[in-house]
Amino acid sequence: MNKMKIVVTGGSGFIGTNYIEFLLRDNKAEFINLDCNPPRDIAHKKFWKECNILDVSRLEKIIKDFCPTHIVHLAAKTGLDEKKLSDFAANMEGVKNMLRAFEETPSVERVIFTSSLLVCRMGYVPKYDTDYQPTTLYGQSKVEGERIVRAASDSPYAWTIIRPISIWGPWGDEPYKNFFKAIAQGWYFHIGSGHYRRSLGYVGNAVWQIHQLLLASIDKIDKKTFYIADDQPADLYDMANMIRQTVGVRNICHVPLWMAKLVAKIGDCCKMLGWYSFPLSSFRLNNIRTEYVFNMRPIMKISGSLPYNIKTGIERTVEWMRKQGDI
Repeated sequence: MNKMKIVVTGGSGFIGTNYIEFLLRDNKAEFINLDCNPPRDIAHKKFWKECNILDVSRLEKIIKDFCPTHIVHLAAKTGLDEKKLSDFAANMEGVKNMLRAFEETPSVERVIFTSSLLVCRMGYVPKYDTDYQPTTLYGQSKVEGERIVRAASDSPYAWTIIRPISIWGPWGDEPYKNFFKAIAQGWYFHIGSGHYRRSLGYVGNAVWQIHQLLLASIDKIDKKTFYIADDQPADLYDMANMIRQTVGVRNICHVPLWMAKLVAKIGDCCKMLGWYSFPLSSFRLNNIRTEYVFNMRPIMKISGSLPYNIKTGIERTVEWMRKQGDI
């Protein structure tokens, strides 16, 4: 088998940074990072090609010149505060531009397109791949991106759609980075008395699963959709206590639900006034309290045993945050 040549779009982002690190450790593929932002890890700079996926001519040139065999498309526009669907052009026109670039690059054998959990409302587990129920413009943009990919049914390459579920770990941003910081600084309060269970994914396991999709036989992955997360759901209260023990801080306190709802209403008002950094809103409170457990057997059949358990993931994340000065 010839050495894989991989283009990672969005390789300067959270999952992308970890995937680049995985490829460096694996040392079995040639790769480049195609991103409009510089790498978060300066050690990755030599692999970076600056490019906005909305710049179709530059995108086509870079991909055509590199002659990749595999594409991991992670680049996306995220956010919940945008006002119109066109603000998420990267998730729709960007996908069209990628497909157009592949038409000019016959070396492409496989493509992974990254979608989102938010193609459905929080807590809803779809009955089939196109059972869409978005409640945000970001989620709608990801639905449109998926539809664009699915319409390319006659493509000469194999394609797969992935939907990462609540990925956390080193190089991450909010909400989980703030979750760790709040516990470490002693101002995290568990809301209510419930043990909220949900599917989560440590980023080291997520990039492992993504790479195994590139290695799997085509009949197992072509034109299929996979959720990406750890094989077992996490209990958020138990996870918070594991973080507390790893960091070495006081016991976690509880806040009555009525009080959390009151603070969330204050956060809603602050958001209306332009203060988006307020720590709690009704939307975020609902997300915190919503349980969702997905069937992870399809991806586990592809990826096999995962390299990290939750305890190791927490330890590695705390170590990284300490190096960054966040803890």
